[in-house]
Amino acid sequence: MSDIQLPIIITKSDCHRCKELKEWMKENELPYVEKDIDDEEFVQQLLHDSNFVGMFCDKEGCVVNTPVVMYKGKYIFNKLWGIDGLRKKEAQKLFKDLFKLKK
Repeated sequence: MSDIQLPIIITKSDCHRCKELKEWMKENELPYVEKDIDDEEFVQQLLHDSNFVGMFCDKEGCVVNTPVVMYKGKYIFNKLWGIDGLRKKEAQKLFKDLFKLKK
């Protein structure tokens, strides 16, 4: 399992979508790492990531809607959500490598 990169779920308190995604991950026994967007040390790391800055920041500052999934060098946020909540089929596609580990 050391060769597998775990997804990082960027969350914040009182985020219902964050809770929904983490519950879905737990129900499916998928490993992940949780990072809080209010953790200043973590935010400083993000601000040194050109992919993050390019996606979430401009001259006025940075805006991050949580949850954001960092996985395999990409940031995924709106693709996983629809009007009815988590798009489970999209989540299954995104985390297909983690499902394979369970077998």
